[in-house]
Amino acid sequence: MSASPTTPRSRVRWKIFGFLWILVVLNYVDRAALSIALPFISEEFDLTPELQGLLLGSFFYTYLLFQIPGGFLLDKLGARKVILVAGVLWGGFQAVGGLAMGGVSLILLRLGLGAAEAPISPSSAKLNSSWLPAKERARGATFVDAASPFGAAIGGLVVTGLIGAFGSWRDAFILTGILTIVVAVIFFLYLRDQPEEHKGVTDDEIAYIRGEDDVADQIDDRLLPKVGDYLRSRSFWAMMFGRLGWATVWWGIISWTPTYLADAMQFDLKALGWGTFAVYGMGVLGQLVAGYTADKWRAATKRYNLVMKTIFGISGAGTAVAIFSLPAITDGYAALVALGLAVFFINFGGLYWAVPAWLAPKKQVGRIGGVMNVASSGGGGLAPVVMGFAIAASAGSFAGSFVFLGVAATVYLVGSLLINFERPLATSRLALSEKEASLRS
Repeated sequence: MSASPTTPRSRVRWKIFGFLWILVVLNYVDRAALSIALPFISEEFDLTPELQGLLLGSFFYTYLLFQIPGGFLLDKLGARKVILVAGVLWGGFQAVGGLAMGGVSLILLRLGLGAAEAPISPSSAKLNSSWLPAKERARGATFVDAASPFGAAIGGLVVTGLIGAFGSWRDAFILTGILTIVVAVIFFLYLRDQPEEHKGVTDDEIAYIRGEDDVADQIDDRLLPKVGDYLRSRSFWAMMFGRLGWATVWWGIISWTPTYLADAMQFDLKALGWGTFAVYGMGVLGQLVAGYTADKWRAATKRYNLVMKTIFGISGAGTAVAIFSLPAITDGYAALVALGLAVFFINFGGLYWAVPAWLAPKKQVGRIGGVMNVASSGGGGLAPVVMGFAIAASAGSFAGSFVFLGVAATVYLVGSLLINFERPLATSRLALSEKEASLRS
């Protein structure tokens, strides 16, 4: 294979990821709007903690169901068309949510929002595989995934600011929904599914992108793994359980932190906005540290297991320690520190979005990203509900819910350490047969 240029003259690939970053920021602003506004929504609609948990988790039920269909459409139709349709639909559901007249109607709209947003995260893995060389995929994955804590952080300021300015949570839903639709249309006009299709990409940038392969990039179509091959793979199941643990922690923190700070730590509206911004902002730092470290370290060695398991080990252990410390904390500022550390370490898990791009064949990256996000959706649907019932059962105490999140952090740690980062995620039986035949000959 020809050597790739070290400094391509065009950098369209990062403009693509810049647009995607903005869209994911809005994705998480839309998701976080409910969590931030929940103390006000629950007062208006008279919601119990159990119903609050069901409302927070409802988004993830349809989000889970549409992950695999969304990934399949990404592989068949390409990210460009899928992102446009998904963005317009989810912006619409978000805007109409501002007109909800009760808890039931808001739950139904959140179910629609979950279905519409399902393809967005797998699309980042698809574009990562198509638009970035292997040496930049960790940075690409964590750069885009850093938009999630940033969106949640900005969402805290935006939503509390709008509530303070207009006296209602509804305006935040309507305005962010409309903005999402506008950005999705603009991104569609600029995006192309492959670098070769984009007029702004020079030949040397294409050579740079195509200049190296990862462990699963060039698998022959005849040898593509089947469903059974993935189901027999330890790394596949480790990825799924690791991602489940990660998502349970992340969405537990996203869903209940505003209520925890408002009810348990007595934060007022202004302090709530800045407190959530500080906590979620630590996730951006965690994403960028993990992505930069992974790419630089992987470039210096082929011992990918050493690189990735060290990073994930620090991530899982740091998250667990921070979360298990929360039940003993009674001071609001100390709670912010512990939550900020938990968010910093858990967001090393943004590297999971590089796993399909590294370890799955290009033609299956969308599907594998969608399947992996089924585990994320499961954690997102589980965490708010379990925490809501735990809070109600303990008369408003958050101690039991934090212990639950600490256990989930341990699952994330163990699952991450069991992935083999030096081999494809799964190998087809035909490929194994051909390898055995070549060895015998």
